[in-house]
Amino acid sequence: MLPKKCPACKQKTLSYDNEYVFCTSCSIYKKPLKITQKPLAWANKRYWWWRLPIFAWFIVMFIDNLHNLEFAFNRLGNPFSALDFGIHELGHIIFSPFSEFMHILGGSLFQCLFPLLWLIGFLQKKWYFAAAMCWCWLGLNLFDVAIYVADARARLLPLSIGLGIFGIDPTDTDAAYDHAHDWYQLLSRTNHLNSDLAIAHGLRIAASIVFIIGLTLGGILLLQMLISSIQRLSKSAKKL
Repeated sequence: MLPKKCPACKQKTLSYDNEYVFCTSCSIYKKPLKITQKPLAWANKRYWWWRLPIFAWFIVMFIDNLHNLEFAFNRLGNPFSALDFGIHELGHIIFSPFSEFMHILGGSLFQCLFPLLWLIGFLQKKWYFAAAMCWCWLGLNLFDVAIYVADARARLLPLSIGLGIFGIDPTDTDAAYDHAHDWYQLLSRTNHLNSDLAIAHGLRIAASIVFIIGLTLGGILLLQMLISSIQRLSKSAKKL
């Protein structure tokens, strides 16, 4: 997918490193890589075979979430679920100094921000495939939050109430549950409780979009890895 023909000498002798594209034949042509070329040049020297199962697993997760509206809450089906739950609870603590409303919102908000923080870190390290998969991770979290939002009126999901019952009579289990249900609190306080399903639908659309972005970027990188691997094998065979 990267050009091979040198614009100067017209030979198929272009080579790529992490920062430049240059001709190994005429030594005249040398230019900095475009931002869209850097991930492909990075993929040229990477192995595709151990990344393929990760990519395939995210595809399965995407399909399962599309077919089952409550799949994201299937903690056994998603190895990220325990981590995401911990991130969600940490978000409540991080945002608690800003206001009670932000304390409640902070769980879902930080759960979705966390993959983006890792995405930025991976880009700085030039780990482009991992960065692409962070989009899929964000998609998983958006599907998860969508289920939580859709439950605002029904309030049927099992919740970890924990510290959420401070100030509530512990014998009043319904009041304790409602107090601990983030999206019941958020939507009822903003008079949007009747819009829970519509908001959840919007989140599912957003989840699908970012998932597709991640799978598309990851798929392009894997294809480039496969092409470069085939080319290396072809060159090795010609030398024999």
